[in-house]
Amino acid sequence: MNRSGKVEWKNLTNPVRSSLKAIELYDRAEKVEDSCHLGLDYRADRSIFRVWAPNREEVGLHLYRDREDREGTCLPMEKFEEVFRIQIDRDLKGYYYTYRVGNQEVTDPYSKAVSINSERTAIIDLDETNPPGFSESSYVNIAPDQAIIYELHVGDYTFDRSSGAHFPGKFLGMAEEGSKYHFTSTGLDHLKKLGITHVHLMPINDFITVDESPDAFGKEDNYNWGYDPELYNVPEGSYAVRPDDPKSRIWDCKSMIQAFHEAGIGVILDVVYNHTWKSYNSNFNILAPGYYYRSHQGLFTNGSGVGNELASERKMVREFIIDSLLFWQREYKVDGFRFDLMALTDRETIDLAVQRLKKVNPYVLIYGEPWTGGPSALDLVDQVRWSNQSGRGFSLFNEVFRQLVKGDNDGLGKGFIQGNTDNKDLLINRLLGSIRTEAIDGGVQNPPESINYFNAHDNLILEDKLSLTNPEKKYNDPMTRLAFGLLLTAQGIPFFHAGNEFRRSKQMSPNSYNAPYSINAVDWTLKLKNRSLYTYVRDLIQIRKDFSVFRLRKAEDVGRRVRVVESQDPNIISLVYRIREDNDQTYLLVIHHNGWQNGLLSSECIFRTLDAYRLSFQRIFDPKGRVTCNKVEGTESELPKIHLAPLSTTIFIVNKGGSYGV
Repeated sequence: MNRSGKVEWKNLTNPVRSSLKAIELYDRAEKVEDSCHLGLDYRADRSIFRVWAPNREEVGLHLYRDREDREGTCLPMEKFEEVFRIQIDRDLKGYYYTYRVGNQEVTDPYSKAVSINSERTAIIDLDETNPPGFSESSYVNIAPDQAIIYELHVGDYTFDRSSGAHFPGKFLGMAEEGSKYHFTSTGLDHLKKLGITHVHLMPINDFITVDESPDAFGKEDNYNWGYDPELYNVPEGSYAVRPDDPKSRIWDCKSMIQAFHEAGIGVILDVVYNHTWKSYNSNFNILAPGYYYRSHQGLFTNGSGVGNELASERKMVREFIIDSLLFWQREYKVDGFRFDLMALTDRETIDLAVQRLKKVNPYVLIYGEPWTGGPSALDLVDQVRWSNQSGRGFSLFNEVFRQLVKGDNDGLGKGFIQGNTDNKDLLINRLLGSIRTEAIDGGVQNPPESINYFNAHDNLILEDKLSLTNPEKKYNDPMTRLAFGLLLTAQGIPFFHAGNEFRRSKQMSPNSYNAPYSINAVDWTLKLKNRSLYTYVRDLIQIRKDFSVFRLRKAEDVGRRVRVVESQDPNIISLVYRIREDNDQTYLLVIHHNGWQNGLLSSECIFRTLDAYRLSFQRIFDPKGRVTCNKVEGTESELPKIHLAPLSTTIFIVNKGGSYGV
């Protein structure tokens, strides 16, 4: 091909004859201009293809007229510095392509559309993938500190027949309104009524170990969570109604996001930029051998635990990650990102990504896991770890909060909700936002930098953990209520997994990443069975929304407005919250009680904490959920004890009627 765009239609036969060391590639990548847009630039009158393959002598563009074309035509691309380029001046919409390197064909790493099972990159007009009204829609502008996050797997959420979805296990199943099980709302309506602000979608970009063929959908051996990425910028085909149509998966995905937005719910994507499922045979490594992955003595390092780790600190890898994030943000209008194994993506890349994403949408919510899956070649000082997120515009999962609430992940260890009081003071610190103090140096600068949770998709789900540590399952329900009481009144951002609110089980599977839907699918009959727990969680979410004192942004605000009520009972954690900054007369009193019998809290400690002579108490929340009770008013001698139910969170509005100094 010459610079005028004319091409010679012939097959390429010459294999690649040389390669460069990764360090040489790194140096040369610094010369690539930021303005060089990689991937396909499609217009009706021409298509431009660009691929970065600096140590390859020859790369061919292999075009296929349609998905049935088995032979295709291979065209030589011209190399400009490190980038191979070709322009074809005709409308290629409906065609497919791969890049040929020697006798190997690979998809374009920058693919935006793809054939079924990721065999070829598809050429489409993205404007034709927008549902009506999508182009005019925008993000859900909810500040991160206001977030209440609900994690789910698209397939799990509506696959079971009890969901009542017309498109079970699909993007469109998530977008349906009106689905029910025996007059009980499921699906999207469930989320709207529950009151969460953001839905966290486990990976929905194209992953490789699930067969996307319609006749394979739902088979026992055809399931995965999606942490096995293949193409980062394409929605997963198994979630599409018509996976053999490259536009269908995009249309369906956008329809789902649009439905969430119309319901006032933000969408967070779970992104896996730390590794790829394929290693030495990935499109990245075939195009630029040795560059995209960290290595030691010629072998890929394994910080992900699955065979490789992307070298995010290198220029072209960093640009790919940031370009991918921005593409999902702009094209699909997603509201946030959760980084899998975030510690494997270097700190500079994360900081640049946060800066670029916030420039597009100041409300974007960004968080991740502050750990790796194994020893990494990335220097520890360059890793994103707990507490080094302070002041950097993103949040991290608080695993200490998780352990203190319910114990270790899959063992017999117990937390506060199972009666363990050994680390009560540390749990109080977590309830106050995990703020760094002189006594606790593993904290954060401000509460929203902490993602508080008691379980996610990994490990035993809460119901199964409680069953393991508590032979008397009759206590699972009150323990779950106490877990939610701690979570939703704690400073920081609350996060929980789909079905926790009605005691979803995974049949004791500690790692159901490739288990069948018979284990993973959400069983909506449990919502009917445990409806009182669902209403309890719904009411508690509403209380969190009603009282902004549960959502303080700054550590100094917590210091001014929240006090710990000192109690001699090791089974009681009690805090008072000044409801308004300008009013020192009205408070919330929150009492967490993990005793297995009825408890009593002396009112003396509350009178002392508030420096009050006379107080009125009105209970607004108890183990049954939101309540309206008559006020009880009196002095310390007149109101000696507060009665507490076993394994409970109780909330009162307290008004002062005078202080000891008056």
